[in-house]
Amino acid sequence: LPAGTGWYDFYTGKYFDGGQNVTVEAPLNEMPLFVREGSIIPAGPEIQYAEQKTNGGITLHVYSGRKGQFSLYEDENNNDYQKGIYSTIEFKWDQKSRTLTIGKRRGEFPGMVKDRTFKVILVSQEHPSGFESETQIEKTVMYHGSEESLAF
Repeated sequence: LPAGTGWYDFYTGKYFDGGQNVTVEAPLNEMPLFVREGSIIPAGPEIQYAEQKTNGGITLHVYSGRKGQFSLYEDENNNDYQKGIYSTIEFKWDQKSRTLTIGKRRGEFPGMVKDRTFKVILVSQEHPSGFESETQIEKTVMYHGSEESLAF
């Protein structure tokens, strides 16, 4: 694992210090995968095709240990993004204050989901959580486009 940062096993949430070689199980259906601390990974419901509408629910996996950020980009799945018709939401994790800030939505497009439910799973050395674990949800927020801050 690269030095200078910590890493989490994607499947178990187990923490590893960087700068070392690790051996992990690798069954045929799981590629060894590690997530850098400070990462924010969104997961939505399974969809069958790009234009399929959902209820807007997204689970955010926040990997603590250092500050991090992520930008959620959405559009109507056509070429209108070239005309500036899309939206973004910025997410920032502040390790010192243990706060996740969900920024104000920028932009809009026809058919956009305006209200979303964000479920947040905070992964830490003290609280390991695998990516498929919905039982570890710590905070839920109804987001309507305005900035929200969640303290952990």
